[in-house]
Amino acid sequence: MALQTNHGQETAKDWLPVSQFPTVAHLDLLHHNLIKDPCIDTNELDSLWVNDADWSYRIVLPPLSQTSTSGKKVTLVFEGLDTICSVYVNDELVLESRNMHIAHRVDVTKIVDNNAGKELELELRFSNAPAYAKSEMKRIGYKGNGTDIHFGGPERLFVRKAQYHWGWDWGPALNTSGPWKPVYVEIFEARVSEFVVRQEVSEDLKSAVVKVTGSVEGGAEEVEIEVHSPSGESVLKQGIKLDENREFKAELKVQNPELWYPFTYGAQPLYTVSATLPNLDNQEKKIGFRRLRLLQHALKKEEGTSFTFEINNIRTFCGGSCWIPGDCLLPRFTPSRYKSWLTLAKSGNQTMIRVWGGGIVESDSFYATCDELGILVWQDFLFASGNYPASDDFCEAVKGEAEEQVKRVGHHASLVIWAGNNEDYMLAERWGWEYDPEDEEGPWDQTDFPARRIYERVMPGVCERLAGDVPYWRSSPYGGKTSNDLTVGDTHIWDVWHGKQSPYQAYKSYLSRFISEFGFESAPSLLTLPQGITKPSERHWQSLTFDAHDKGPGHQRRYGMYSAENFRFRFNPLRNFVYCSQFLQAEAMKYAYNHWRREFRGEGEENCSGILVWQLNDIWPGTSWSLVDVNLQRKPAFYITKRALSKLVVGMERVVTGSVPYGNLVPRAKTETRDLGSFDIESGEERELKEEKERKVQLKGNGMTELGGLELGSDAERIVVVAYLEDGKTGERLARWVDWPEPLKYVSFKKGVEVKVMVEEGKGKKMVKVRADAPVKGVVLSVPVEEGVDAIWEDNFVDLVPGETRSVPSATDQGARLVEFEIGFSSEH
Repeated sequence: MALQTNHGQETAKDWLPVSQFPTVAHLDLLHHNLIKDPCIDTNELDSLWVNDADWSYRIVLPPLSQTSTSGKKVTLVFEGLDTICSVYVNDELVLESRNMHIAHRVDVTKIVDNNAGKELELELRFSNAPAYAKSEMKRIGYKGNGTDIHFGGPERLFVRKAQYHWGWDWGPALNTSGPWKPVYVEIFEARVSEFVVRQEVSEDLKSAVVKVTGSVEGGAEEVEIEVHSPSGESVLKQGIKLDENREFKAELKVQNPELWYPFTYGAQPLYTVSATLPNLDNQEKKIGFRRLRLLQHALKKEEGTSFTFEINNIRTFCGGSCWIPGDCLLPRFTPSRYKSWLTLAKSGNQTMIRVWGGGIVESDSFYATCDELGILVWQDFLFASGNYPASDDFCEAVKGEAEEQVKRVGHHASLVIWAGNNEDYMLAERWGWEYDPEDEEGPWDQTDFPARRIYERVMPGVCERLAGDVPYWRSSPYGGKTSNDLTVGDTHIWDVWHGKQSPYQAYKSYLSRFISEFGFESAPSLLTLPQGITKPSERHWQSLTFDAHDKGPGHQRRYGMYSAENFRFRFNPLRNFVYCSQFLQAEAMKYAYNHWRREFRGEGEENCSGILVWQLNDIWPGTSWSLVDVNLQRKPAFYITKRALSKLVVGMERVVTGSVPYGNLVPRAKTETRDLGSFDIESGEERELKEEKERKVQLKGNGMTELGGLELGSDAERIVVVAYLEDGKTGERLARWVDWPEPLKYVSFKKGVEVKVMVEEGKGKKMVKVRADAPVKGVVLSVPVEEGVDAIWEDNFVDLVPGETRSVPSATDQGARLVEFEIGFSSEH
């Protein structure tokens, strides 16, 4: 396939071979060195012209013989065209596509027959999406006022294209164009189409029903449905006659199914359901049997209702993060890259990923991998932060899009909710759109919030017909008297960092039933930053290039403010800024998780059933809210959340009267040992505690257990307390928490603290061991930057207390060959 532009740029006026397929124009221009990488330095600005250009792709198809096509149908399949595309075969217009998120099948049998034995020229002519969007906005009319839109102009709302292509506060504006998903020719006598599989597990979990629907295109009269067990054994097999519309429908009962669980609660067996036209076609779906309910019951001791996902009659705590699209240029994000990212999430004990509405409904491999790994998926429909139109034709378009996407991915066991949009109700309240929550009837067409028609009529209708047991939720956030009500539904907590810019210690006051977004910015790793900023003179936090790679508004003011409130700091050289910004992010996450996870207290007291960090991943070598940078370099906040989401957690809250430890065990009750230690921060000497140092504790299953309180006395500001939970039988240390006085800027650390680092083999892994003769806050282990690659650490960003050696496993040899460490708060910092 070849590429050409009609933009008039001399650089690409001739047909050029594509760099890969599927593709988009930016990838091909990069391949031919016609633009510089827009993710590096300030090249984004120099490549903006590509967003506004028109592009054409063409290929000459080899002749198809009459023998190969006789009596068969020939179809061109377009799995995804980005976005405004006219398709021609031998200069005959065969398709007009206006939606990036849908597939097309075009019958070209007649064209092929008329050109038997001849080559066919396929040409895809893409018009730039921004110009089309502006024309649609003019045609339909924008209900907003022009100031109530973020991230691009309001025209983005009028075209069905990934919204982040207009730029967002974590990535560049690369408005791509091209055949972003596979294009191919399909020749068949008969085929299964619209094959939809859903499952329903009985309340007692002893049986399940497999529900299948579909249709057949072509000459067959019967379809064969078969269910195979996870081991490959045929469980059920049934032939189904087609009805007069050439459609089929069946329900098959499976006894004693192997149940699918999120990975913290059980295994992930997957069954295969197939629809076969013998010798003609075979379609397969992999499913997991699981009983899913979204519980919203009254709480025993708190206002409002729970927001709890119950899987197989177990009420689950959903800790994890939000997912943005994996790449600025989507065709280069491969299944193996999905696997790497999602495996990383699981390694961080993340049981839920929220796919954000400003991107895409992800590839099949994304959901298949989540099924295999046992990671739950919250999926937004594709509307984000805007006042969308709701004309008849627009609603019809998004209805078709939603139907296709729900059919495509709705069978996955990992999928547990569809949300109508990202933050649109929250914006309605913020900007004063005509929104009356009491008005459930409408019509809303004449108000300045017409998209309620989409979220309250179109999408719930689609989900009611097609989503099976997966619930629909109007928006994220949504619920209660306002969209961000702390007592009902889910919330986005942005009064820390954004909004009021409250101290991160205020997270406790934002406790809500399910926190589906919150976050704190930090720089990428020292290994990743130079990839985005190639000039050494620009590698400091106040440079133009650094600002170009941090799209978050007001970031410089916020780094300084939050740092000054919490610790003594310096931001230059660059190493210090990276450490300090990552330290801030990690401490904010630690504070939030320490308070919020504590509130999953047990049945009837699910005061907080989920915490999703904004965001897991990054899209370029920039500064953002991600836990992991674009090169899979884990930030300290990743390790904080990993420890906070362990099955067994011990935590502690320091209040005026002392510290209160608590424990959390999933999934069953058990007797453990609680052990305490206390040290003078400045001298490193052990301090006596009034509370008994060690005692047996009974922890209830799948909830939180309060373990008591400690009195620290009048000099609490110089005392650090460490709490452990240990196996009641073996003495193995299962959980740990170190509690510090705040703010750290007032704390005096020991001068000349001695930190020792040792490397040895341990349990088949390289083990780095660290100890100190006085309390030390925030030790980060890394391989020197000069090595060009860091180790993959299983833990990091550790606090040290005397008399204890912290073992940090490394999954790679780098951690054992060469290691250095950054001491956060000691006499040097």
